[in-house]
Amino acid sequence: MPTMKIDDLEMYYEIHGEENEIPLVLIHGLGLDVLGWVFQIPELSKKYRVIAFDNRDVGRTSKTDTSYTIDTFAEDTYHLLSKLGVEKAHFLGFSMGGLIAQTFALKHPEMVRSLILCDTAPRGPRGLSWLTVWKELVKTISRESFIKNLYVWVFTPETLENEDFVKTALENRLNHPYPQPPEAYIRQCEAIEKLDVTERLKEINTPTLVLVGDRDFLTPVRYSEYLASLIPNAEMKVLRGCGHVSLFEKPEEFNKTVLEFLEKH
Repeated sequence: MPTMKIDDLEMYYEIHGEENEIPLVLIHGLGLDVLGWVFQIPELSKKYRVIAFDNRDVGRTSKTDTSYTIDTFAEDTYHLLSKLGVEKAHFLGFSMGGLIAQTFALKHPEMVRSLILCDTAPRGPRGLSWLTVWKELVKTISRESFIKNLYVWVFTPETLENEDFVKTALENRLNHPYPQPPEAYIRQCEAIEKLDVTERLKEINTPTLVLVGDRDFLTPVRYSEYLASLIPNAEMKVLRGCGHVSLFEKPEEFNKTVLEFLEKH
């Protein structure tokens, strides 16, 4: 699959589905890349022209050596879509990708047909938080230990009791062909911490779905309730029995909910 030159960035992207279908843009979260949509792309691309890409500093997109903001991610997305000739699309953002999608909708509302914000919030955490801990741990412990630490935060205890699932997930992550350097991970964390679009979300008038796992510890249900209350006429859906990574723990229900919303818009 190709890359696109975006200023000094080589941005990796993939397109799945029929060319004449409505575009659906997938924007992933912290430390994740196109490979993280493994449960979504096969299903969503049956009805939509799915465009997925690696954000800067992850996967096959260029790494940088300077700091940036969520606004930078949004502009990367805008330039990629513009060069691909996309005039209007649905947007699905997960976690950090939800922050990017919100920012994109505020900056380029004419390009957004609908908005799906998954396991996210209207701003990054402040003070001592999970991001604080992760920024320290990613530099000081082994990659395997770091991944295990992440899993404890993002999956439900019931999922973690499934030894086969954990073994497979861990092996897949450790064998990832494009591992993210710790310094790149830290830059993404810092971008999240800087964001706060709380006061501007009333400007979003596109159809919006806020989707969250009922046991999401990082961005709990109350965050999604607050987020949905800030966006005029936003809908909200709570997925039962999953934590922060609802797209991994309950992929069939996640995909069904996304498709039902998209079909209305």
